[in-house]
Amino acid sequence: MNYKLSRRHFGQFVLAGTVVSGLSYLTNKALAQTPSLNIVGIGSSPIVTTDKTVIPEVNTTELDSNAPNSLPTDIKPIGLILQSLTTGKAQVLTDKSTPLLEPNEILSGFTSLSDGTLVVAITPVTTSRRQAIPTRITFLGTPIKTLIVSGLKQNQQLGSLLGTNDGRLIGLVGKKNGTPPITLVDINLQTGEVSSISKIKFPNDERVINLAECPDGKLYTSLLEFNGNTTLVQLDSNQKKPIRLAQLNVDGKAWNNGLQSLVCSGTGQLLAFGAMRYETPNAVYSVDENSGNMTRLQDFDTIQITLARG
Repeated sequence: MNYKLSRRHFGQFVLAGTVVSGLSYLTNKALAQTPSLNIVGIGSSPIVTTDKTVIPEVNTTELDSNAPNSLPTDIKPIGLILQSLTTGKAQVLTDKSTPLLEPNEILSGFTSLSDGTLVVAITPVTTSRRQAIPTRITFLGTPIKTLIVSGLKQNQQLGSLLGTNDGRLIGLVGKKNGTPPITLVDINLQTGEVSSISKIKFPNDERVINLAECPDGKLYTSLLEFNGNTTLVQLDSNQKKPIRLAQLNVDGKAWNNGLQSLVCSGTGQLLAFGAMRYETPNAVYSVDENSGNMTRLQDFDTIQITLARG
């Protein structure tokens, strides 16, 4: 159950993937003792065209027979944008003829695989009667590959992708509104099928967001309470429940808005990405896993981040 988007339509997309090779280094003094990091951000923006006759379309001869055979033509496409942390340069990953993201869809996950390939999860959130395109993952490599995700229930969504050190792709599955129950899953890189890989029981009164793996193989995520308080936890397959480490805070003030992303550097430094409630823009923070203290490193006006690898 997969389909590949037209290479002809996505020539710009393939070229845009090379932006990761020219990323600038994070040079903030707070990381003076840490090797340079390549951080990639992803966001979205409406595609603006002065040609009012242009409508989205797709080359249906290149679609798998089990996949949708057309894309909606009554809404404007949304462009995906990759950008580096410090240069501020951005490149839209789409063209006029084939939308990657629609107004009724969200970027529910973003990560990089061990070989450096960037992966995006796109989830429909439409409540209309019109049938939505199924949840899918897109590999921003050469060639571009898009897989329909199978194994999800109708009310579930895939999010918080993580490319593991050993080359797998895992993620978190929960309800479409982000609420429990939450399951840690493996995603087949060839078929897009998801399957449960852990018996860890997540709390039913907290949202589970983000996944990060450090070089030592330890997995981390964060738990979000109803009031916004966010707790850093470790996931251990030998434990039935997440291991609570510390409540996240900035200068002693509780972090109150969850995290957009959580990543781990090659030296084992956890980096959080997000913004306090009612504040903008998002920023990158280093995280002390013992105290939960977050140190602001640099603002970055994007939606989610990952580390460039490979």
